[in-house]
Amino acid sequence: MRKIMYYPGCTIKTYGQRYEKTAIAVAKALGFELIELPRWNCCGVVYGLSEDSVFHHIAPTRNLIRAQEFSRELGTNDLTTLCSMCYHVLKRVNDYLRSNPEALEKLNKFMDDEEDYEGGINVVHYLTILRDDIGFDKISEKVRRRLNGAKVACYYGCMLVKPRETGIDDPEDPLIMDELMESLGAEAIDYPFKTECCGAYHIVSDKEIVKKRAVKIIKAALDRGAEIIATTCPLCHYNLEKGMEMAGKELRRKVLLVYFTELLAFALGLDDSLEKNVLKELKRLIGGEK
Repeated sequence: MRKIMYYPGCTIKTYGQRYEKTAIAVAKALGFELIELPRWNCCGVVYGLSEDSVFHHIAPTRNLIRAQEFSRELGTNDLTTLCSMCYHVLKRVNDYLRSNPEALEKLNKFMDDEEDYEGGINVVHYLTILRDDIGFDKISEKVRRRLNGAKVACYYGCMLVKPRETGIDDPEDPLIMDELMESLGAEAIDYPFKTECCGAYHIVSDKEIVKKRAVKIIKAALDRGAEIIATTCPLCHYNLEKGMEMAGKELRRKVLLVYFTELLAFALGLDDSLEKNVLKELKRLIGGEK
């Protein structure tokens, strides 16, 4: 079984445990294994945009060094993530250091207790492994429970697809998750705001911003018939969930929020990896027969 280095990040280990559990189960069912990166640390959360301060990139660079060390044991340079923000930061810093030898030299000199990072790690998102390495056609062949035309609105958020240089799909009209859902038998709903920001960390300082964003996104999906919203990011999931709670009657009804890996696990018949309440809701909406 192919082994791939896996960077979880902080939120996956707390709020996003549902995401991780189903992703690991799905990987094994599809013939690859996620091997957690030893001694990983926080990715830094945001990508530093100041051109004259490379030291904002220390946290993600340490993780890239850990991956470089671990790659020699596993025999692979691929490092995958689930969290959109972790992917964005690790991928963008990696690309920056590869194209800026002066910055790379400066960071390596600063972290003199670490081995030098050489730029050889390949940062990939879990979704691109499913598309490019496994193939959606192959995944479709393994489906044990079709999604029976369930109307799924795929919410990408902004960090997974922007900027264009590091995003995994078209930044304005991404389709990678839509195509995956369709391979499982769902109907992917086309709606505006699927790459609209969820409000990010305003949930800490100004919850009203997040509520307005969530209402805008969820209402657009509901207006086009969505029964389920599938996400790729724990923060996006949290903000949409909290925003829906705060909105109350502003939304005519609630929608089921899941990670895309939960729908994939459901379709592959991996019920043991799903939380009971999620499994119950998916059976109610889609049907329970494998």
